[in-house]
Amino acid sequence: MNCYNTDVVVCGGGISGLIMAKSLIHLGLRVACIEKNKVPKQENRINDLRSTALLYPAVDFFKNIGIWQNFENQAQPLNSLVICNLNPQVGKIDSSCEFFAHDLGINTLGYNLPNKVIIEKLQKLMMTSERFLYLEEDYVEHIKPRSFDVVIKTNKKIQINSKLIIAADGRDSNIREILKIKKIKYDYNQRALVFNIKHLCNHDSKSYEIYKSEGPCTLVPLKTKRFNGHFSSVVLMIDDKNTNDEIFSDKKKLSNFITQRTGNILGDCQVKSEVNNFPIISQAALTLTYERTILLAETAHVLPPIGAQGLNTSIHDIKNLFQLTEKRLKNNLEIGDFEFLKDYKNLRKKQITSRMLSVHLLNKLSISKNEVVSDIRKFGLNFLSNNKISKKIAMKFGMFQ
Repeated sequence: MNCYNTDVVVCGGGISGLIMAKSLIHLGLRVACIEKNKVPKQENRINDLRSTALLYPAVDFFKNIGIWQNFENQAQPLNSLVICNLNPQVGKIDSSCEFFAHDLGINTLGYNLPNKVIIEKLQKLMMTSERFLYLEEDYVEHIKPRSFDVVIKTNKKIQINSKLIIAADGRDSNIREILKIKKIKYDYNQRALVFNIKHLCNHDSKSYEIYKSEGPCTLVPLKTKRFNGHFSSVVLMIDDKNTNDEIFSDKKKLSNFITQRTGNILGDCQVKSEVNNFPIISQAALTLTYERTILLAETAHVLPPIGAQGLNTSIHDIKNLFQLTEKRLKNNLEIGDFEFLKDYKNLRKKQITSRMLSVHLLNKLSISKNEVVSDIRKFGLNFLSNNKISKKIAMKFGMFQ
């Protein structure tokens, strides 16, 4: 049996796991990362159309741990977010509120990056670090917490002694199952269709969330080469029962549909990629910690893709854990012990709960086909648009401030 000693074991080699690992290495810690899947080759990631709008606090954190310069050239700035209500009777946008970066005294609300770019850059960064051990196509089978460390044994008969386990292995977490941590789950009976479009009008670095029954349609600008045209990524939330509709399997029909569904806000749209789809759920682990273990990102919480809250909430987990670890190391205190876990839980539990509840209520309102709800959305957008104080409060909440 191969045996390793390290400071932290991160279970999960996705975006959240790799960011967490990189941030801890930045503090001088030794990190092992265990990923059950084989890292796909670059050419095999071509069908991953998902992108992530990294909000300003996430970008600021990337700068803090010294990795933002690796993404900057491929990142599309997001200068404002426009939330709209689409009138179902006439198929036109009847109210909107635009949230500008300068309202918060910053240059951009954030940047949009393809997920595959984030993962590729992080993997290249990590593989050059002497303090990083990457174990792919393996998974944890046994966990034994002890007074001063935790012992992990994997499927490939590898043993790792560590001070702390960080479970970032996703919504179907193997670690959460081994530790018998229960979860609560809410299924919205929705799916998110993800694809890229070319559109007639310039997006002007604006992101749009266009609300109508069945859920929002989100347009996030993509960075493209000059003269190639104007492109955006789309996350279209629809009712599960509509997923087999021929509209969503025919690119020409989908192009016409998305032009109408967006209220023609960017002009004629053409679908320029394959269409992927994902179930929409809310899910939360009943505890964020266990003996020498912290649950992170989608292992701890899953949110609907509204307001760029999903991965940004995960990055907020990482930022809080990074700062807590940094403080402990400066004071020559242990990481992974009872007090450490308690401090993390106190930092994140209420914040995660309030974030999940807010996104849940917003999604439930967006699903409703009741005309009264549409009128409420219209009133709310007009109110925010004309009330600078309320608008700024809403922006600060959305930006984790």
